[in-house]
Amino acid sequence: MNLNRVFPRLSIRAKLVIAFSLLAIFPLLVVTVFATRTTVRHLLALAEATLEHDLEMAERQTERALQQVERDVDYLATAMLNRLLEDSPGDREAARRSVSAFLNINPSLFQINVVDPDGRIIFQARQGSDTQSGRGGEELDPGGMYYAVRANALAPDERLMLPVELRSNDGSPSGMTTIPAVAIILPVRGPDGSLRGAVVGEAYASSLFAGLETGSPQVSGVTGLVSADGLILYHSTRKSDWSSLLGSRAELDLVGELSEQGIAALRSGVASTITTPAEQIVSFVPLRLEQSGLAPAMLYRIVPLAMFEGSARDFRRLVTVIGLVVLFFVLGLAMLAARQFTEPIHQLRRGVRRLIEGKSDEPLRIETNDELEDLAADFSTMAASLSQHRKQLEELIAERTKALHDTDAKLAEILEHSADAIIGLDPAGCIRVWNSGAESLFGYTAAEALGKDGDALLLPPGAETKLEAEFVRRELIEQGSVTNLQCKRLARNGEALSVSLTQTLIRDEDGEPLGYSLIVRDTRKQAELEEQMRRSEGLAAASVLAAGLAHEFNNPLAVLRNRIECMQEDVIERCDRCFLEEDLAVLGEHTTRLTEVTRDLLRFVQAEDDEVEPLALDEMAFRLVRLLKQTFSSRSIGLAVVTHEKLFQPQGREKAIEAVCMNLLLNAADATPPGGSVTLEVRNSEANGAVQIEVRDTGPGIPAELHDRIFQPFFTTKAEGGGTGLGLAVCRNIVERHGGQIEVYCPAGGGSRFVVTLPVQQLGIT
Repeated sequence: MNLNRVFPRLSIRAKLVIAFSLLAIFPLLVVTVFATRTTVRHLLALAEATLEHDLEMAERQTERALQQVERDVDYLATAMLNRLLEDSPGDREAARRSVSAFLNINPSLFQINVVDPDGRIIFQARQGSDTQSGRGGEELDPGGMYYAVRANALAPDERLMLPVELRSNDGSPSGMTTIPAVAIILPVRGPDGSLRGAVVGEAYASSLFAGLETGSPQVSGVTGLVSADGLILYHSTRKSDWSSLLGSRAELDLVGELSEQGIAALRSGVASTITTPAEQIVSFVPLRLEQSGLAPAMLYRIVPLAMFEGSARDFRRLVTVIGLVVLFFVLGLAMLAARQFTEPIHQLRRGVRRLIEGKSDEPLRIETNDELEDLAADFSTMAASLSQHRKQLEELIAERTKALHDTDAKLAEILEHSADAIIGLDPAGCIRVWNSGAESLFGYTAAEALGKDGDALLLPPGAETKLEAEFVRRELIEQGSVTNLQCKRLARNGEALSVSLTQTLIRDEDGEPLGYSLIVRDTRKQAELEEQMRRSEGLAAASVLAAGLAHEFNNPLAVLRNRIECMQEDVIERCDRCFLEEDLAVLGEHTTRLTEVTRDLLRFVQAEDDEVEPLALDEMAFRLVRLLKQTFSSRSIGLAVVTHEKLFQPQGREKAIEAVCMNLLLNAADATPPGGSVTLEVRNSEANGAVQIEVRDTGPGIPAELHDRIFQPFFTTKAEGGGTGLGLAVCRNIVERHGGQIEVYCPAGGGSRFVVTLPVQQLGIT
């Protein structure tokens, strides 16, 4: 039956008013909801009041137990144990008997300790066993040092109460058992306020917290005690056996038991009662100890709401039955009316869906004798026109999309596999693009870099960096780009990298900035290669010159030395002790010095001929010190050697390394004034698997600007005639041929440190 034909032409609004007027169930629903909520609210208020009362009772019992134990420990300290820490200690035997008797009548205390300021337990008494007393400063328990440190941190008249776990021999097969306890630390101070020691009482946690489960039998739930540090000290289901005071990680997790709101209320330290979204009533109360020195622990109890809804269940069931009867009746009428009134609308929706999906432009056939029939006719005309336009747009979109996908794939491939760092910034300077080249260069992954401010992440600190950033911004505004700017950028490890920067401003069609593109190229390798080339060219030229000079000097020097020796013998025979003898001796010394110069030059440019073998550097160090001891003593300079056990043995040429050490020691002696000292130390370098030889002196040090020059051939800081300038150059040449390196350090307070690092494993020695 078509009701639309029965009624005259009506608007859709009129038909909907007629349909919704049949929904007389609304008042019944309002009454039902109001009555149910009122009943549940009353039961909830009653439950909260009961829960708060139970927690207050448990809190009072626990606080009384803790305060009683604290008073007992204070009594024992004041009456008997403090005197054991005085300069003239009292009778330990009398204290032993008194404490033993007191512990036997006090079931809460496990044991009493007296700790001196150095952490030694000088007195200990335990319940249920013979009392022990330390003698001669013997430590009975390693926990004494912990108690002494905590007592020293307390202010005068302040005491500390903290959870501990003790180990005791209970005669079981394992031999030891864990006893959860609460330690009360009472510091003992002298008249001047200095710490004389501490009296520590350790009480059974199971005895102190026995009242946590006190409560009304009709209100049962989960009870827990959490310390100020967030540790669960007690839990009625997970930690009720007192086998451990601190608990495992799973026992310490409150997330599965309390909501974020409950955890926040627990940490606030304020007594409160809340209802969580998980249908639970949670009540909190702080467990305060005025003299403990600790933040209050929180006692909480969780009770499910389902426990209090039993009384409201029958009322809710009755209301539900009545509501369902009325609801079914009303729904029957509503469904009959809605089917007639809304079927045309559903047909329109199906037509719209077909149009959206592009499946069909079939005209709608709706006969309602109202606006819907007119709307259906208009919709059919519109659908036919839209279908035609859709086909044209889909063809155009498919063509453009394919072109965009091809271009995007090419750009993405270029961007991802570029060796240079390619970075995209938005107009605010935040990073939006970070390719693999940027990850390799700067050390940040894309996830770490995206969204960060580019300047804050990459610019090194300093005034020069600010000037450089201002220059880049100005160039971007005026020119639109900066090309191949040589600058520094900061890597993740803090290293300032030398890079070539190209930055371009990206604008849209209207000239508005869309962001910036950065191409950063690492120029460190190029700079290192250039520096190595310059150095190699200089060393090659110096080597050729040195070799030529050495060979040119050797033969004339040999003739001169021979002739001088002959003349010395002739002068002695003809004119003993005349002035010619002294002049010839001077000529001989200078000839010898020239010979040493030529030998150093040849050593600088030639490889050693010694065989490669494992080096016993400790034996070498002691041998050199014995040889040079007298030389250093004549100059009033101390010479010491330091070696370490189990030294690595690098491969090398022993005479060459010995020459390096000898040269460094003699240089240190020349730089050290009388009264100073020189130290030769050989040690392992665990960081890179190498051996280090260090020569340090107490001289004035070497200026920082000369650190690189002192290793250059023919450069010397000694006075004229004091050196050839080849010693350190030869040393570096030998060390580098062994695959190692030599470095110099000059601390601010004076002195110099030359450190030779020789690898234990190397590819080969040239």
